[in-house]
Amino acid sequence: MVRSLGSSLVVGLAVLLSACGGDEKTARDHRPVVLVGFDGMEWRVAAPLIRAGRMPHLKALIERGSAGYLYTEKPALSPVCWTSIATGMRKGEHGIENFLDPTGNPYTSSQRRTKALWNIASDYGLQTLCVGWWVTWPAEEIAGFMVAPYSTAGQNAFNWKGSVRKDLPDQTWPRALFDELVPIVEDVRASDRLKTVASSYFAIPASIPLGDAEKKLVAQTLWSVEADEIYLRVVQAMQRREGVKPDLTMAYFGCTDVVSHRFWRYMEPGAFKYAIPAEHVAEFKDAIAKSYEQADRILGEVLAGAPADANVIVCSDHGFHAEFLDQPHPEGLSGHHLDGPPGIVVMAGPDVAPGFGKDAILEGRGSIEDAGFIYDVAPVVLTLLGVPTGRDMQSYDGGPLAKRMLQKALREASRGYNVRSHDEGFRKAATSGPRVDASVVEDANRALQQLGYLGIDPGDTDERTRPPTKKPVVDPPKDPAAGQNDPKGKNEKE
Repeated sequence: MVRSLGSSLVVGLAVLLSACGGDEKTARDHRPVVLVGFDGMEWRVAAPLIRAGRMPHLKALIERGSAGYLYTEKPALSPVCWTSIATGMRKGEHGIENFLDPTGNPYTSSQRRTKALWNIASDYGLQTLCVGWWVTWPAEEIAGFMVAPYSTAGQNAFNWKGSVRKDLPDQTWPRALFDELVPIVEDVRASDRLKTVASSYFAIPASIPLGDAEKKLVAQTLWSVEADEIYLRVVQAMQRREGVKPDLTMAYFGCTDVVSHRFWRYMEPGAFKYAIPAEHVAEFKDAIAKSYEQADRILGEVLAGAPADANVIVCSDHGFHAEFLDQPHPEGLSGHHLDGPPGIVVMAGPDVAPGFGKDAILEGRGSIEDAGFIYDVAPVVLTLLGVPTGRDMQSYDGGPLAKRMLQKALREASRGYNVRSHDEGFRKAATSGPRVDASVVEDANRALQQLGYLGIDPGDTDERTRPPTKKPVVDPPKDPAAGQNDPKGKNEKE
C-alpha cells in the first residue's frame, strides 16, 4: 500500500512554486496540457490498427482533433530527439548529442545547456508531473514532481531504455517521493504481475520451441515492458495524490521502439532477402501490433486520470522501417530509424483546431499530412500553457504545428507573446554527468532475470554502431520552404 503524499512534501512544493513563479512571471489563463510520448510510433503501423478498431483511445483523440507526420532529427537518436521535443532546441543548442557523452557515460540532465518545459513551467509558477522522460536523471528541482529513469552504460549493451532503479539516488523530485514509489516498482516486478503484462505482447510460454536468438529478442523487449508498466503505474499513483494538479503532464513510454527494432522482419517478412522460418513468423508476426495496442491501453489509462478539459498531445520522436534487408543482423535487429523517418503527432482538446489530417488516418483517404517538426512541440505546449515562447527556440512561434493544429483565436492572442530567451540565469551545464556505482548495472541485470521464464543473457545489441543500409521512402514535407528534418535550413553536418 503506497501512502499518500506527506504534508511536508505538499508544503515544500507550495514554497517552491512560489519561489519559481514570483510576481514577475505569471502565466496567462490556460487549460492543463498532457503530453504523452511513444518512442518510434509509426503511422504505417498505427493507421491500419486504428481503422481496425485496435487503438480506440488514439482514434478517439483523432476524431475530435488533428493528426499528421512529425518530422525529426537526422540521425534520429532518442536522447537527442526527446530533448529537442522538451526544449524546442536542436542538439547543438541543448547539448545532448548522443546516448553516451565523450567520457563514455550516459548523458545526464546536468549536461543539458537549455531549459526544458518543466524548468520554464516552474519559472511561471506552474506545476509539472514528468515521468520517464529521456535524460532527466538526476531529477531536477522543479515546481512539481519528476520521476527520472536512468540507463547505465552497461545496461545499454542490451537495451537503451532506462527504468526506475531501487538503489540509485536522485531519481525523483521531491527527493522524499522516491521511498513512496518503491512499492510500485516492487509490485510491477512481481513475477505473476510481469507475466500477465508480458503475455499481452508474446505467448508465454511460447507456442513453439525458441532458439537462443529469439529468446534474446524477447528478453530484451521484456525490459521495456517492465519499464513502461512502472511509468504508467507511477503516473496513475501521482494523478490520485492530494496536492498533485499538474498544469503540464509529460510521460514517456518506449516499448513500441524496442519491439519495432527486434520484430519488424516477422511483421513484414517479404521485405527481407533472407529466409525467415515460417514458425517464427507465425509466433511473432503480431508482436509490433500488440505493442501498439498496449501503447493505446497506456494512453487510455493516462487520459482517464487527466482533467476532462486538458489539451492532449501524443507524439513520437521518429518513425520506423524495415532495415538490414540483405542478411540477418548479428543480434537479430530488423527495424531502424537513424535516417530520420517522420514520427506521429496527434492533438485534441478545447484549444486544438479539429479536422487536420484525420481522413487519411481514420478512413484511408489520401496521404497522411505533414503536421510539423519535433522542434515545434515545446513552443506549442508553452502557448497552450499561457507562457511566452523563446525567440531562440528553433520554431519560436510553434511553426507548422501551431499553424495547422492550434485554434486561430489562440494563435492570434499569442502572436508576439515571446521573450528573447528562457535560458537567462540557467545553471551552467556540466561537462560530464555524475557517475553511478557498478551495483546499479548489477541491479539492472537482476531485474531482467526476474522477468521470468526465459533465463537467458540478453546479450549485446549495440545499436549505435550499426547504421542503416537503406533509406525508407517517405513523403517530403509539403511546405516548400521547409526541408525534411530541417525546418529552417539549419541542418548541421552529421
